[in-house]
Amino acid sequence: MTLRRLALIALLMLPIVACSRHPSPLTEQEKNTVSEITANLKTRCVGRYLIDVPDGALSQGYLIIQGVTFETKRVSVDEFSREMNAHEASLKARKNMHGYRVLYDYGQVPNTPHSRYFVTLSDLDDTADLTRAIEAYKWDAGYQIKLRIEASDWIHSTYKLKVQNTPYAVPDLAINDVPQKTRLVLNLAASVRGRPDDEIPGEPGVCFKDGFLPRKAATGENVGTLFALKDRPDVSFDLTSDTDLRGLQKDALPNRLPQVQDVMKDSNGRIIRTGPVSLHGLAANELLVSGTTTARIPGHMFSLEANTTVSGAMTPYLVLDMDNGDFNGFTGYDLKKASLTESEAIAVWDTVSRTLRPRPNAF
Repeated sequence: MTLRRLALIALLMLPIVACSRHPSPLTEQEKNTVSEITANLKTRCVGRYLIDVPDGALSQGYLIIQGVTFETKRVSVDEFSREMNAHEASLKARKNMHGYRVLYDYGQVPNTPHSRYFVTLSDLDDTADLTRAIEAYKWDAGYQIKLRIEASDWIHSTYKLKVQNTPYAVPDLAINDVPQKTRLVLNLAASVRGRPDDEIPGEPGVCFKDGFLPRKAATGENVGTLFALKDRPDVSFDLTSDTDLRGLQKDALPNRLPQVQDVMKDSNGRIIRTGPVSLHGLAANELLVSGTTTARIPGHMFSLEANTTVSGAMTPYLVLDMDNGDFNGFTGYDLKKASLTESEAIAVWDTVSRTLRPRPNAF
């Protein structure tokens, strides 16, 4: 059982396994390491929250709004235009091996310079034409922003007609959510904008990696950003916010205690510290665990959760994780040792995690 799985189970067990232990005093070398990491923290925006992370931290992230995924990459406007022209030409020339139409609609996002949208077969080599992919691309402030969602159209499906009265027939349902999902994607594409990491918006909306979506607080938001230390990439902070995920603490009380004990044994796990934390108006619980990581080395996984049972538009379920000695998108696959000692990891966690706060005027 992995250290992360242990932490997720144990977090739910806070009321019955809470404990606290003061870490060992830092050695001079450990003090120097912690000072080096925390001396120059930079404020970063994730979702509707702010957190201060070590300067130069590498980052990756995601955003999902009402089922629409957002991806970004840095490109010039000329590169964007060339890529869009090539993509359009490729879709127009593409043939489906089963004879289905590939490109259903395309054009510029209304009233939005440097933009394109495409409605295509969801899988260009699909054996049926029941599903669509709706994609929009926008260039803004040096970033390409891609939006995508899948939709269904059974009304205009030739596959549905072809398999009628055969063993492969599909239900005769009038399903077509392509128009409404196309409107959703186009509206989001028109309002989303590129954003450098150090830009902190002053209006309501959602920050994500390289972008910002102006938007009043609403459900249907799932956003996360991982920050990895540049010179110690196995040390990372992962902040996620979800308006629609809600935990049930009643399902995680005494009946789970034997499982927690078994998992701790399997992963050489040990709870270092647990308890409530008050962060700028956020009522949270934290759990600090040591054990064997997915890299199969001794390490640490610290986690803080807020709004666990009251998740919603104004109170999204919020999770901050710190890993020490584990894989992420910036590490190799040959980790031999965690970069931080336990005392160093706790000190860095105590510095960074306590900066988590709502962004002013974010909601």
